[in-house]
Amino acid sequence: MKHILLVNPPVSIYLNKTAFIPLPLLVLGTCLKQIQGHGNEFSHEVLDLDLMLKQGILPDDERFYRKAGDLILEKNPDIILFTVHGLNHLVVLKLSKRIKKQRPCLIVVGGVGPTLKAGEALARCPDIDVIVKGEGEPVIEHLIPKALGNGDFSNVPSVAFRKNGSVVENPRVYLDENEPIPSPDYSLVKIGEYIAHNTKNPYVHPGFVLIESGRGCPYRCSFCAPAKIWGGRVRYRPVPEIIEEMIYLAEKGGNFSFFTQDNLEKKFLFDLSNALLEEKKNISWGCYSRLDRLPDDMAPLLSQAGCRLIFTGFETPNRNAQKKIRKVVNSISTFEKLKIFNHNGIRFIGSFIAGFSGETEEELDNTMHFAIECAVGHDFEALNRMIDQTAQENLPWAPENICVIHPLFYMPGTDDFNEEQDTLHISRYSLHPDCYGSFLFSHEEFKDDWSFLGSNPYINHLPEEQVRYYCSTLRLFNFLNSRPYFFALLMRVQNKTPLTLLKEMVDSLGEEFVLSEKIEIFEKKSRNYVKQYLDFVPPWTVKKGQ
Repeated sequence: MKHILLVNPPVSIYLNKTAFIPLPLLVLGTCLKQIQGHGNEFSHEVLDLDLMLKQGILPDDERFYRKAGDLILEKNPDIILFTVHGLNHLVVLKLSKRIKKQRPCLIVVGGVGPTLKAGEALARCPDIDVIVKGEGEPVIEHLIPKALGNGDFSNVPSVAFRKNGSVVENPRVYLDENEPIPSPDYSLVKIGEYIAHNTKNPYVHPGFVLIESGRGCPYRCSFCAPAKIWGGRVRYRPVPEIIEEMIYLAEKGGNFSFFTQDNLEKKFLFDLSNALLEEKKNISWGCYSRLDRLPDDMAPLLSQAGCRLIFTGFETPNRNAQKKIRKVVNSISTFEKLKIFNHNGIRFIGSFIAGFSGETEEELDNTMHFAIECAVGHDFEALNRMIDQTAQENLPWAPENICVIHPLFYMPGTDDFNEEQDTLHISRYSLHPDCYGSFLFSHEEFKDDWSFLGSNPYINHLPEEQVRYYCSTLRLFNFLNSRPYFFALLMRVQNKTPLTLLKEMVDSLGEEFVLSEKIEIFEKKSRNYVKQYLDFVPPWTVKKGQ
């Protein structure tokens, strides 16, 4: 009997080592069961390399590929399904090369990155046999029977494959907005292992688990890969089905549900919240959403229904940059919304962008200034009054909201990538948090990667001198803004703007140190710098999310 292996490669090692249940593979597992029900004989299982890395079963060094490859080969797979997410495409490529040397199996890859550059990526990745574009459900029901049979994928929708040595790319098929999204097959994993591991390594909230509320995004931001692959299409799972899954996971210890879908819309959030209140289900949850598109009066409803966290893209308060990325937002009114939601007990993870072509230091300083205000939920006038009236040791340690600034990131296939492609180069430096302290995501691993199978965190459009400037300055900014009240106090003591303070701090610590030092040493020395100027400095670490 043929054996299918669904592999979740490491996604990161940085985010407190939290291991998320691999939902995409579990949904494919449900589809495989349905295919088995149609008379196709095979066995299948999930191998979660991400969990094993974070548990310490697999090493985060050069031994990883040998040990992970051995684990895969021990399963004797005939078909391997890899999901690519974020940076882990390089892990997929290296494992595929190792596997193909010892076992002639079919390797299939899917995900956001492979979708956008499928044909070109397949041509650049000789050890990958098939790339699935978009959703896997309309593909796998045709792909697996063909793979078990004659291996001719000519009529399989939404795939890129090789035929007679040439790459063939079949048209992508989009599912109808009313097409159901399968529920995940949780029997393929031991949920208790994830809950137990994450109890010791929590992300934002203990019991943090992911749930798929639906798919798609209604917006078309130029830098965003999900926006590009969905093309404005959106569909949701039925609310009762979602709540049932929330209850199931909560009973197993996963009592904080976070919805993976980009930018949940007002109507869905309204329906979900009312249903949770009607059923009196006391489960905390969070989601992605655009704060500027949510009405003020939704804050009490969401809070009463258990919403405690929203990830939102503030991006930039600067109008020129907003126009460039096709996301024009009134920062003043959005900030007022933030305060209303905070007042109702809802926190934010706020994402900001810097490093636009032609960005001035005044604009960068403005972005930093706004990100600090969003982190504390107060404008600087109110913040400074609070600092003046509060003893240093009594200032809040934790931020009201977590606000981080990243350099403009280029995902192959996005509009920004296509526009800047001729100027892009691989820098030695990156601000992506997965890169620090991990062998798998280091520059040495990515320095030659133009596979287009996924995102390379070291790709940049700026001259190398400016890459160093942004990455060093923003790494320090994100460190300081994890304790924004003390960051603002440091600014007040030194009478400096955020950017001026950070530039002096980079000079003092050394630019190369800030750019490349391991996170534990970086945090310790940065905290010691702050201690020179303040009477009291709290424990200060980004890694633990405190």
